[in-house]
Amino acid sequence: MEQRRIEQGIRLKKLIKALNLNQSSFAESLGMTQPNINRMVSGGNNISVEALNRITDTYKIVNLHWLLTGDGAMFFMEESEEKSFQVNEDSIPYNRKEKIEERVKALEERMKRLEKK
Repeated sequence: MEQRRIEQGIRLKKLIKALNLNQSSFAESLGMTQPNINRMVSGGNNISVEALNRITDTYKIVNLHWLLTGDGAMFFMEESEEKSFQVNEDSIPYNRKEKIEERVKALEERMKRLEKK
């Protein structure tokens, strides 16, 4: 489990760099403290559900699944890129917003189970 925290911290550090921020400005943008962000980046603490919620509220293009697991891309496609793809909505079971909400809910439940261990 410690290895997972470290890997998530590495991805959080990459995210902060990709956003062209430092830990202090990232923390400020989320309404959090820099030491709190530093503990998550260094792998000392798990990325909290509160931090995940604030990241999605502030940076809507961030893929939380990537942040937590390393799977997928760091960012969702931007709206202009999305429009360039022709997708038959009948071919997908849910629209994108519902899928994201389901993923976030599943990730939050997984985080709660991990916190109990």
